[in-house]
Amino acid sequence: MQQTNKGVRFVKRPLEKPDVSVFAMQERALNPIGQGQYLMRNIYLSMDPALVGRMRDEDNYADKVNLGDTMHAYGIAQVIQSKNQAVKVGEIRLGRIDMQEYSILSDASASTVINLGLADANWYLSAVGITGATAYFALNEIGKPQVGETVLVSSGGSSVGSLAGQIAKQMGCITVAIVSTDEKAKQVKQDFAYDQAISYRGKSIDQLSADIQKACPQGVDVYFDNTSGDISEAVLDQLNQNARIAVVGRLGISHLANSHDDIGRRDHNILLTKRVKKQGFVILDYQDRMKGALIRLARWVKEGQITGLEDRMQGIDAVPDAFFKMLDGKSTGKQIVQLAEINDMIDPAPRWLGRLMIAKYFPTRWLARRLTGGI
Repeated sequence: MQQTNKGVRFVKRPLEKPDVSVFAMQERALNPIGQGQYLMRNIYLSMDPALVGRMRDEDNYADKVNLGDTMHAYGIAQVIQSKNQAVKVGEIRLGRIDMQEYSILSDASASTVINLGLADANWYLSAVGITGATAYFALNEIGKPQVGETVLVSSGGSSVGSLAGQIAKQMGCITVAIVSTDEKAKQVKQDFAYDQAISYRGKSIDQLSADIQKACPQGVDVYFDNTSGDISEAVLDQLNQNARIAVVGRLGISHLANSHDDIGRRDHNILLTKRVKKQGFVILDYQDRMKGALIRLARWVKEGQITGLEDRMQGIDAVPDAFFKMLDGKSTGKQIVQLAEINDMIDPAPRWLGRLMIAKYFPTRWLARRLTGGI
């Protein structure tokens, strides 16, 4: 009996905020792999706001998903067959594996081998993976926070935002979160040690700006922008001279079919008069420096200096619900879906080496700096 591969197909480009009509479940025959290919059983899928950008029929920093194709997604998978000399059976890999139970790839560099001695597999989808590296590099490369400065994080309870807040705290900064509700504001202060947290839901731009001013009495030096839209407009008048803005996400305009339809106050006067630096951030630009960031982040996780909440659902049929739970801000932490279990017995990675790199007396900081070019 031929094996099948169940997944989530993208069937409709959204005209507003995506809803369940954009997806359809599918089940197809799993074809034998050819020369140069490798087959992976997908273990964890990551639900990320950036996937909305791939649904739009416009230029983006990542490939858009075509109608009828399996919906894009990053995740963790384990190689179960290989006809590629650069890929070993049993390897646990991180990459774009899409919303399906199995994935077949040809390029060995399209996924990255991970070491479970450094961190558990699920952490590679949050603090010790793309999520953590996004917070790490966007803060250090664009935000460049200094001790005592105020760092404001929109979507401060999200997987990326919560890590950005914690890393800024490690750097000696005052941290403030913008979240959806008052209840969530209390939660993020407790879970992620923000100094202040404020809510945006039901408030006008002027009301939110006034709340930001109260929460940031010394003004905003670094704005970690996960949302764009009205929330980011409310920040403008609270920016200090020589403030830095890292544009990381666009969750606040996810309801638009085309980002060209975004409207609001133009920010050029503020940028000019206050000499504000505003720069977009895409993690793809930092692939050659990821290893050092992940080592540093894994050490922080082991030492308890940063943490993360996880919202885990089970099975491929749960993927659409998990995606919209994340998009609606209802996830209690990083939203992932588990599809299978890892077979530890066939993993060829030297886990002892991963454990060594985050051991108490290992020069983790030195190695991380060497691999990240100085951070």
